[in-house]
Amino acid sequence: METDYPPSGTLFEAKIRKTDRSPDYTGQLELPPEVVEDLVKQIKNGNQKPKLSLIGWKKISGKSGKPFLSLRGNVFEIYNPNDQNKSSQDKPITSNDHDALADISF
Repeated sequence: METDYPPSGTLFEAKIRKTDRSPDYTGQLELPPEVVEDLVKQIKNGNQKPKLSLIGWKKISGKSGKPFLSLRGNVFEIYNPNDQNKSSQDKPITSNDHDALADISF
């Protein structure tokens, strides 16, 4: 019996880079209908650069033994620090998060 996985994608290190401007990684991403519908809704609402949330996991290919990123696309949600129903892994990273990280001294 074939396992039915949710829509997902992968990024593998590019095998051939013709120039320094060639991508480091290539791959594909399947999107579930609700993500596509949300992107269309964003465009219809005047957003010329619609967003989706991406999450990824580092993995090793069982066939080639090479590392890759396993990806999943989700409906874009604006991060709300008061939302206690989601784990921190489920919350999209925003530019504010990057600014806050810059203030942390190690």
